[in-house]
Amino acid sequence: MGSTFMGLETARRSLSTHQWALQATGNNVANASNPGYSRQRLTLGMTEQLSVNFGGTKAGQFGTGVRGETLARIRDLMIDQQYRDESVKNAFYATKEAAFGRMEDIINEPSENGLAKSLDLFWASLQDLSVNPDDTGARSVVRQRALTLTQTFNYMSSSLSKVQEDLKAEAGVVTKKINDLLTKIGDVNRQIGDAEPLGVLPNELYDERDRYMDELSQYIEFERVPVDYTNGETRGNSQRVAEGRIDIRISVPGTPTPTEITLVDGLTGGIGKMNDMTLTNAAGGTSTLVFSDLPNGKLKALVDMYGSATGTETHDGAFTKMLKDLDVMAKEFTTAFNDLHKTFYDGNVQDNPRQKGIDFFIVGDAKTVTVNPTILSNLNLIAISKDQNIGDGSGALDLANLKNAQITFTGGSSTATTSIGKYYQNVIGNMAVEASQNGNLAKSTFALLSSSDQRRQSVSAVSLDEEMTMMIQYQHAYNAAARNITAVDEMLDKIINGMGVVGR
Repeated sequence: MGSTFMGLETARRSLSTHQWALQATGNNVANASNPGYSRQRLTLGMTEQLSVNFGGTKAGQFGTGVRGETLARIRDLMIDQQYRDESVKNAFYATKEAAFGRMEDIINEPSENGLAKSLDLFWASLQDLSVNPDDTGARSVVRQRALTLTQTFNYMSSSLSKVQEDLKAEAGVVTKKINDLLTKIGDVNRQIGDAEPLGVLPNELYDERDRYMDELSQYIEFERVPVDYTNGETRGNSQRVAEGRIDIRISVPGTPTPTEITLVDGLTGGIGKMNDMTLTNAAGGTSTLVFSDLPNGKLKALVDMYGSATGTETHDGAFTKMLKDLDVMAKEFTTAFNDLHKTFYDGNVQDNPRQKGIDFFIVGDAKTVTVNPTILSNLNLIAISKDQNIGDGSGALDLANLKNAQITFTGGSSTATTSIGKYYQNVIGNMAVEASQNGNLAKSTFALLSSSDQRRQSVSAVSLDEEMTMMIQYQHAYNAAARNITAVDEMLDKIINGMGVVGR
């Protein structure tokens, strides 16, 4: 028969097990507001059965109590991967949306202070001058409007270049952050590899590694590849639910198949590194990337906006294209204006014969174009007369009509023969379309990211209501086990102190 003390041991196990279950529940409650924490649950299992002979051929098995099997965290790796897939997409489009927002702020169209308005005011001042060719005030307005126009070109180009440099600097910061996260994931990998063979589940280390991977998923698209327990093998006394070490890999497009590059090697502990457009894998090999090789994410979005140049490829970013378009506009417009201006006669009446006009603008890119300093110092050098008559202002009207003249713009994002106004409208129209598309995609990917995060939280996050329910359940089980010990103790007291006293 079973030991008289068997009931005590069974109840003691229940007390101890439910005490640890309550401890796990209390830990969940304490970390309810801790971001990245995965709730934990003590898995309960039966202890070994005890075979008992009831007499004759009758026998049975009695349970000997309960024990804790595993203190595991509640996590769904598939939902985690879905979250990271959406995170990398949202980071890509949201970063581009923000960069286009800064570009739109600088271009500032339509507005009273934009380039289009400056052009319109310049054309209008020339039309006014054609009516009053000998009016010093009208000439002064033309000079001032021309200066405002070139300063608008200068401001837009300088501001866009500054933002472009900011984006490049931010890409450098992101690259350093990627390298830091890779190092941290490698360190946690090593600690997990040391702990699991001892038979423990390092849940805090799993959570920490997942937090690093969640953050990494904002910057680059990667693949999480388990490298332990892949074929049923074990390491030491590791539990069957142990997650093991992992590789972090990225896929680089190639022909005929993509190339897998390991950035974190879970088995060897090797750590890769990104440096601008150069990638060092965990084994030490170095590759120079082109834009199409970059994995999706915030880093690629930044490079796509500011541009890059490697030994095999030059990628014009959105800011580079806009700067080129403005440079072409400034150069072709001022060249055409100068060519026409030099066919008319200036307003210096003391000259005999009258002199043809000089360059009205100093031709350059959008950052350097300006009004000729000689004209700035002498209004009479504005040439608008066709017949050398001081009262003739027909040349000014011809200059104003350059507004609709067909000019060939080459060297920008596209080649076109059109008016300067239409060319500029096309430039800002393309910018607006691309900005709108990225904005819509950013909103769509954010909605998907939020949805996947909600699904993940529904699995892993701590629900205080659920924890309170579990706490009550474990508390009742603990109290029942304590009451069972009291009952067994009373039985033992009767056996020890109340039996065998007859005849004393």
